Amino acid sequence: MRDRFRAAQENERTDGNDGDELCMRLPITTHGYRAVVLFGLVLLCCFTLPRHAAGAAEAQALAFVSPPSDGERAYLGISGDTFTLAGVQADIIIVELFTLYCALCAREAPAVAELFNLAQKQSTPQRRIRVLGIGTGSSPDDVARFRQQHSVPFPMVPDQKASFARAVKMAVTPGFIAFKKQPDGSLITLHTRSGVLGPPERFLETVLKAAAAPP
Repeated sequence: MRDRFRAAQENERTDGNDGDELCMRLPITTHGYRAVVLFGLVLLCCFTLPRHAAGAAEAQALAFVSPPSDGERAYLGISGDTFTLAGVQADIIIVELFTLYCALCAREAPAVAELFNLAQKQSTPQRRIRVLGIGTGSSPDDVARFRQQHSVPFPMVPDQKASFARAVKMAVTPGFIAFKKQPDGSLITLHTRSGVLGPPERFLETVLKAAAAPP
């Protein structure tokens, strides 16, 4: 095995490839195979977490400062100076995690706005869908600037201590997580995604299918 590995190295050197290409093209050893499998599992966990995961129980009890406008509060069905996700009057809540200085958050803003528009069209009195932005580690001024710069059509609130991101174990922005409200008022996680949203209609379709599936 050692001779075969050395021979593969010599063949690569004679091709004149640089070190990066060598690392990519070397035969995968047992340790390398395990690393690839582990990396794949990490990606799978980051992009599509199962139902009931991602700290829904912790997240639903966190208190946020209510949006400033009456229209935004009416959209969420809340009143008072603070609110919780469990208090939002909706059957499905789609949350976007963002930061002001996140370049990908800025690029994804049009796609997220389209997701909001699609959710508005799919929302009914029997299946109320709401979209909410949470500015992780962001001040109220940061949130206001992001909304203004990108013409965000849905409510956004600050989370200066990043409590929500820690609760759902989501360290990447933008991040997307959809919750379903149970008859007892508790929330379960339907779908999560980190990074690029992808086609908004596909994301919403995945969420709605998960919401319709039996628990």
